Amino acid sequence: MSGPEGAGDASFAEVFASHRDKLVERLTEEALTALGGTLGAPMEAFRADRAWEVDVAIEALQDGTMSFATQSWKRWIDSSVQRGWSATTLQGVLGAMRQVFIDAGLELRAAGVPEATSKIRAFIRSSSEALYLIDEELRARAEFLHRKAQIFEALIHHAPDGMGVATPDGTLHYVNPALERLLGRSDLLGRSIYELVALHAESMHREQVAKAVLERGSWSGELTYQRADGATFDAHVTAFLVRDERGRGVARCAIIRDLTEARRAEEERRKLAAEVIATQKAALEELGTPLVPIAEGVLVMPLVGVIEPARAERMLGVLLEGIGQQNAKVVILDLTGVKEATAEAAEALVRAAQAARLLGAEVVTTGTGPELARAFVENGAELGTIVTKGTLRDGVAYALRIARGHGPVR
Repeated sequence: MSGPEGAGDASFAEVFASHRDKLVERLTEEALTALGGTLGAPMEAFRADRAWEVDVAIEALQDGTMSFATQSWKRWIDSSVQRGWSATTLQGVLGAMRQVFIDAGLELRAAGVPEATSKIRAFIRSSSEALYLIDEELRARAEFLHRKAQIFEALIHHAPDGMGVATPDGTLHYVNPALERLLGRSDLLGRSIYELVALHAESMHREQVAKAVLERGSWSGELTYQRADGATFDAHVTAFLVRDERGRGVARCAIIRDLTEARRAEEERRKLAAEVIATQKAALEELGTPLVPIAEGVLVMPLVGVIEPARAERMLGVLLEGIGQQNAKVVILDLTGVKEATAEAAEALVRAAQAARLLGAEVVTTGTGPELARAFVENGAELGTIVTKGTLRDGVAYALRIARGHGPVR
């Protein structure tokens, strides 16, 4: 780096600043070398950071005070930490910066720039201060990481789900108490994760789960595990790969949740729901076949909807029980609300009439419209033994006459 004309009359800071672009390029090259070619950011952003570092150095030279230089280094360290740089990265880039700036200062001194020697010494002192600041930052980060590790260790230790950490090849080197309880084993460290699953699940673990974790970084699903006593259980597993700053896998982790209780509770909920549905169905069926006494010896059963086999049996039972309890002479089956006449419905009516006659009662149907009558005929129902009336009013009038002895039971 050769000094410009009149360099001897210019200040060190001015001459240093005139070489800004060359310093940025050289610092970029040296920093790349120090980082082993790993940027962690686009090249333009990486070069922009180096330009900022050169500008800060120029400002420090122009200010000339040690306190400003120290603050500049602190700002640089803070911004680098925020970018995620490790202590090794900080030290490597700092070493590259020191080399570039010292070389530049030596060249300017050789060119006869005033104050070059004193500025070089000041820079060395301030960069040494930067090393001290990096050490302070390291200690602070170490304390923070230690506290963070303690907190996470306590969380994992007391977690209800089983948790394990293994090397990339699957050798366990940490398990929490929940996993030991889950598997009924205290000898898990050093074992392969493939030993923990049931025999029939091992191939799936190796071929599907491990492949997904190592290639895609994570897997979630169900696996069957085996306890020390030989019993097996299904578990929901969340497995993932932990990578270092260079993207290399350093650990395989898994969170294992036993599904036994959850499935038992689900089965109980299913059974309870089935019982509730059955109870509701029975209640609806009972409501769907009401038997209403309207006069002494006369009962009315209004029917609505579809008369399916189960409901027909219920209707027959209610009908016979009502005839016996009420000593009925006539039962009116009102079909006004029946929407569909099936063969089962027709057969149920015939059976009801026959059973009622055995108990000394007569069955009268009302509300049988043209469509319903045609449906009965098409289904081959023999309804000749059943008295039919067009409306419920007519059926009630007929039933009252029979009940009062004004007509025989047919």
